[in-house]
Amino acid sequence: MTFKRALQSNGFKPHNNRSKELVASKFHSSIRNVRIVVNTGTDKSTGKPIAGKQAQFKAVFINNQSQWRTIASGMHFKPTAFKSEIASKLIAIEVGAEGASTCKCGAKKFKAKSGNVVCANACWANKGWSSKKKFVATKKNNTSQFTQAKRTSTKRVPQIKKRDLPPIKGTYTEFVPGQLVKVVEPQQDTLSKFIGTVTKVEPVGNDSKRPMTNVSVLWMHSGLTERHNNYNTGTGTATYLVPVVQGA
Repeated sequence: MTFKRALQSNGFKPHNNRSKELVASKFHSSIRNVRIVVNTGTDKSTGKPIAGKQAQFKAVFINNQSQWRTIASGMHFKPTAFKSEIASKLIAIEVGAEGASTCKCGAKKFKAKSGNVVCANACWANKGWSSKKKFVATKKNNTSQFTQAKRTSTKRVPQIKKRDLPPIKGTYTEFVPGQLVKVVEPQQDTLSKFIGTVTKVEPVGNDSKRPMTNVSVLWMHSGLTERHNNYNTGTGTATYLVPVVQGA
């Protein structure tokens, strides 16, 4: 059948679902635990469009409990245009999955029935969370000491004026969301073999002579988002981001 052949040629496997609609999925090309699902809007027995049904791609994150959580949805389109739309729609939904928000433990976030955007995994069940809770509890139990220490610390830190800042060394690189990047590790004098996608760029301060930004990068090999900066110290010892040059 036309739809099944189109799906198979793009790596999709049909679902053994109870519905009469043909539904299929495959793993995302670069993100772990994410599958791309397509509702074709067609009858899986006849291949004909189902009245009132639209075709749509969506990305789902498979959490620690093997539950599928939708993290990105594509545009609806007519089932009759499936063959001509599959290439562009597939690219769009994969990019949408890459741009989905990530929680602290590395899992993707999704919109719950309550309307709230929450983590697909129970991050607090991970190791290390209990120690964080203890730290918070200790901090609350020693509020007065903490507050006093903070005040003392604030008083001891002098206000830095622009004229007191040291001369600028190194370089600042401008990054934009969607850009492919790698990490340079001068200690080994090698370029990281891992490629990531810039998901967010946040300015730090407003000094035009120091256009520092925090750059959030989604690494394709791990599916984790890490934050770097756009500054290369030029010392030959610190790691820094570089754009990936297409074809290089």
